[in-house]
Formats: sequence, C-alpha cells, structure tokens
Amino acid sequence: MKIEHIELNNFGSYEESNIFDIATASDDKRIVIIGGKNGAGKTTLFTAIQTCLYGHTAFGFKSSGKRYLKEIYELINNKARLDESKSAYVRIRFSENNVDSDIYDVTRFWQWSNGIISETFSVSQNGVLLEEEAKLNFQNYLLHLIPPELLKLYFFDGEKIAEYFLDDQHNNIKDALLVLSGNDTFEILYNNTRRLLNGVESGNSSVAQDYADQKEALSRYRQEELRLTTALSEKASDIEHLEADLLKENDSYAANGGISLEGWKELQRQIKDEEDRRERLNWELKSAAADVLPFLIVKDLLVAVRDHLHTENELRAYKVLRESLSTPQFKRHLTLTIKKTSSQDPCADSKIVAEAIQSFFENSDLESKETIFNISDEEATSVLNLISTIEQYKVSTFAKYRRRINDSIDRSKELREQLQRSSIENFQAHIERVAEINSLLDRAKLEKEGLHTELASIQDKISVVTKAIEATRKVLEAELKKQSVTALSDRMLLLVEELQEQQYQKLLARVESDLNKKFRQLIRKDDFVDHIYIDKDFSLHLIRRQNVDISALQLAARKHGIAALKNSLNQAAFHALLSQLATTEQNLSFALAECNAESVMLPIELDYTRFSNGEKQVLVMSLYWAIMNQSQSELPFIIDTPFARIDSEHRANITERFFKELHGQLFVLSTNEELRHEHINALNQQIAKVYMLEYGEDKRTRISEGSYFEV
Repeated sequence: MKIEHIELNNFGSYEESNIFDIATASDDKRIVIIGGKNGAGKTTLFTAIQTCLYGHTAFGFKSSGKRYLKEIYELINNKARLDESKSAYVRIRFSENNVDSDIYDVTRFWQWSNGIISETFSVSQNGVLLEEEAKLNFQNYLLHLIPPELLKLYFFDGEKIAEYFLDDQHNNIKDALLVLSGNDTFEILYNNTRRLLNGVESGNSSVAQDYADQKEALSRYRQEELRLTTALSEKASDIEHLEADLLKENDSYAANGGISLEGWKELQRQIKDEEDRRERLNWELKSAAADVLPFLIVKDLLVAVRDHLHTENELRAYKVLRESLSTPQFKRHLTLTIKKTSSQDPCADSKIVAEAIQSFFENSDLESKETIFNISDEEATSVLNLISTIEQYKVSTFAKYRRRINDSIDRSKELREQLQRSSIENFQAHIERVAEINSLLDRAKLEKEGLHTELASIQDKISVVTKAIEATRKVLEAELKKQSVTALSDRMLLLVEELQEQQYQKLLARVESDLNKKFRQLIRKDDFVDHIYIDKDFSLHLIRRQNVDISALQLAARKHGIAALKNSLNQAAFHALLSQLATTEQNLSFALAECNAESVMLPIELDYTRFSNGEKQVLVMSLYWAIMNQSQSELPFIIDTPFARIDSEHRANITERFFKELHGQLFVLSTNEELRHEHINALNQQIAKVYMLEYGEDKRTRISEGSYFEV
C-alpha cells in the first residue's frame, strides 16, 4: 500500500481545501517529512488519515453512532462549523505496491445542521465509484490489511509510545500478528474441517460432542469477554467525556460571568445582612423618635417651662424669706441688735430697717409671679434634668441614622444588581446541567463496576472451560486412535491447532530474535539487556546477568523457604542457580548453606516499567520494527512526534537505522526540536517530499511544499 495523495477540507485547523501530493516517480523515495511547531496541525493530519481509512474503528468505537459523530463534530474546522452551507471531508488516494496496480480514492464526507452531523463514506477504484457491496468488501480488506489491534502500530504517536505494549494491550497482539503474517489461514482450515466433522457421524459422539460443546462455550465466553472488554473501554471513555463535559460546563459558566453556588449563597447572605441592618437602624430611629422627637418639636415651650420652674423656686424662697422677716420675733430681734450698736435712737433705726425690708419685698418682681406647677423640689429637679437632656440632643443624630439607612439601601441595590448580572435563569440552568452530568457520571461509574464484575465472572468461566477442553482433548486423542473417517477429522482438528500453535511459536521466535537485534541497534548502552524474551501471551521479559550475593540467597532460604525463593526469582534464574550449585531443588537449602562463594551470576528479569521514558520508547520502537518485519505487506508507517522522549545519541541511531531500514512508506511528523537538519541530510536520498505546516494568526494551517524549519 502506497499513499499518493491526501486532501483535508475544513478538517481541524485546515480551512477549505489543503493538499499533500505524495506521488513520486521513484519507489526509493519513500520518506515524507512534515514539519511544524506545536499546534500547527501535525496531529490533526495524523488523526485525519486514521479517520478517513478506518472511521469509528480509529476511535475505538464499535459503530458510527452518536459518540463517534460527536468526536467528528469537534474535529470540524471552527469557522466552517458556523456555516451550515459548508461541508468537510478527508480524501486519501493510494495504490498497491505492485506494478500497474489499481488506484483507490477513499473519502469520508461530513455535513451538519443544528449541531447534528452525518457521515458519507465512498471508495473509487480507478475513478469508478464502488457499489455498496464492493465498498463493504473494500472496508473488510482495509481491516484485514491493518487489523484494528495494530492501528497504533502503523499510526504511531511518540507522545504515547510507552503505553502501547507496556500495558494490557499485548493480549490482542497475538491474533493481529497472525493476520499480518498470513497465519490466519490455519483458522480458516480449522473451521472448514470443523464443518466437515459436523457432517460425518461420529463413533464417539459423546466425547466429540462434549469437545464441540466446550469449544462452542469457550467461543461464546470469548465473545462475551470481548464484548465486556469493549464495553468497559467505551464506558471508561464515556466517563472521561462526562468529566470533560463537567469541567467544560463549569469553565463556560465562569467565563460568561456566572458565579458558583457558594458565591450565589454569599450574595444572598449579604443582602439579608443589609436588610437586617436597616431593620435594626429603623427600630433605633423609631425608638429615638418616640422618646425625644415630641419634646424637640415643643423645644421652645420646654425652655419656658424650665425658666418658670426656676422662677417658682425663687418665688418659694422669696415667700419664705418675706414671711420670716415680717414676724414680730424678727422685729424684736432686729431692735435688740440695733441697740447693741450704740445708736442714739435704736427704735427709729429699727423702724427704718424694717420699712426698707418691707419696701424691698413690695417692689420685687417676684410679687407679680404666680405658682403654676406647684411641684416638689425632687420633681422639679427631674423635669429640669429631662429638659437639659432634650436641649443637648443633636438633631444631626437623626440625619446620621438616615445616612446609614441610605448607605445600606445602596449596598443592597449593588448586591441585587450583581445577582441580576449573574442571571438567575443561567444559574438555575447551570445547576441543572451540572446535576444532570453528575447523575450520568454516577450511573456510568456504577455500570462500569457492574461490567468489571461480569468480566471477572466470564474470565472465571473461561478458565474452567479451558481446563475442561484440555482434559477432553486428551480423552479424544485416545479415542481417535480407534476411529476411521471421523477420528481422522477430529485428529485433523487437533493437528491444525497444533500446527497453528507451532507456526505461531516460530513467528514469535522470529519476532523475538529480530527484537533483540533491533534493540541492540537502537539502544545506546551495550550492557543494558542481555536478552529479551516474549512469552505466548506476548508479554516482554528483559533479562540481564547480574551478580547476586550468596548471603542474600541464604537469608531468603532460611527466612522464607525454598518455595518463596523460587517465586522471587524468574524461572531462568532459578534453574541457573541449581546448575551453578550443581544441586537439585530438594537439596538447594543444603547447597546454599555449604556454598563458600561470595556471589553467583544469575539471569535477573528487569522491571521495564522503571525504565526512563526514552528507554521505554527505544524498546517499543524495536518491538514495532520486529513485528512489521514479519508482515507480508509493505504498509505506510506514520509517526507523530518521533523523538519526544529521545536524547541526541538515540535520535541518530533511530534516524540511521530505524527510518532508513524500515520497509514501505514512512511519514514523519516532527517539530524543529526533534528532527533536525542533520537528520534530514542523513535521510536525503530516501526523502520523497518535505512539507512545512504553519499556523497563522487567522487560526488556519497553511502548507508549504519543499521547505522545513530554518537553521
């Protein structure tokens, strides 16, 4: 398969039509370099190629349903998405690698209206549009060409490279590798033989039927396991999308001036506080008004009352004095007093003084005054104190209360305006949307737990049935020796299975051998790993010979026993220990106790999860390289951010060996910090095309052919 032409129209940052013309006259020119800074559109191109060829399968979905179309809608160019008269598509033209091969144009076309998007898939062969049945066959051909399990192998993201084969994904590699290498033919042979066997009466129908039933049950359980695994993956994706939707909703609400529930409650609390404050101030004002204000209104009368009370006090004293001075006793006392002064006429003097006193009282202003209130001194003092308090009370106090009330009214108005700006409708809608998302999220998490439980149950059943099949197989093999045609058919099934397993083991051995070779070519450290093993489940085991202290082994044996020591070592290391000590497992404790050596050289399995990110990438690249070498087809290899985690020395190794020696087309999507000009120069003889992606201020990606980053 050789890609000759790629066109993106309104896809991501690629506004309108954008074309990559890859066609070359020479088959030796197989490398396409596409440079661009972060955000320029490299990953978008990477995604567009996968989407065009594989549709929903590229996103891990089982069908092109709502979730898949939602992903596509988010990938449509932002400007184009606002204009429903526009459309988007990705078109790829490719040919097979043989001479005079057919030319295929694969197109995925999208239209949208009111946020709803629809997809159309078309295939042209040599310019002729394929009918539905032929198009379906072509899709199956693509899936056979690159199985979904290996999409990440040929569409290679350097940022996520360490995740690909260093997790549970290796469980799917076996079947995909068989398809790539053509060994799936054995499965076809097995099925045909199975059908033949079903058409022949069996002399040992009971055992054969048990075996068939068990195989059928295992097939059902495997399908159910696959369904549950897929459902779990989709459910995890649903949870991620819901969590993203929740974050997006909160961000959008905050960006549009919305406030949080806590903020909303705080504003309402502050408004309530201001209302309570005004109520308290009004009460204080009313209380003051009730006590003081009536008297302030008649302040002049109160002044007159105060003056008259003072006058009445003087009048009372005046009358008491006047009455005292008018008595005969006072007059006699006055005469006696004057006599003592040796006056010539004391009587006359006394008369003169008495007349003067009498005249004074007769001419006093107090004589004209009247007693109005006629209250006691204590009562008069109380009234005078009250009048004094009223006189001292400032009218400005009422104004102060009014200012404070007005300030509170203004503050309440400001707070209510703030609430109004936030919009109660938007707030309620936000709360409802958040509640809806959280409800969906809780339900999805609960469903995920249920799927986990179902998967565990199915896996238990698989384990039980697998053991039963193995036991039945042994019985069947013994019975087959006594059978003719049916026995031969049954034996044929077993032989096909065995042959398939043998071929797989041979394939695995070739991959393992190639992996070790490629890893040593790429890795910088010569003594990093002695050997890499791949088990039947396609798990990696990295071995390095190391000196192990005998004392540590002796301590482990004494403290935990030989069984625990065996479990702590890998199988190869344990057998190497028995060999070097020239003993058996039963006598190992004694041999360790009698050993005088300080250490022993053992093949220790390394924990590659502790490798650096760069070392993980080299390991995975080597594994990819080894797998692709076993493929019967030369397929395009597309790598995004190839040197994301790689140092300069490893970059040189990968450029000179991996890129140069890799079969088929190679697309390298790189930043200026990764693939430098020295790497370009090293690949120059094999470079077909060079493109530069630039993301402008108009938020649009533009393509420049023949240029790369400036030195």
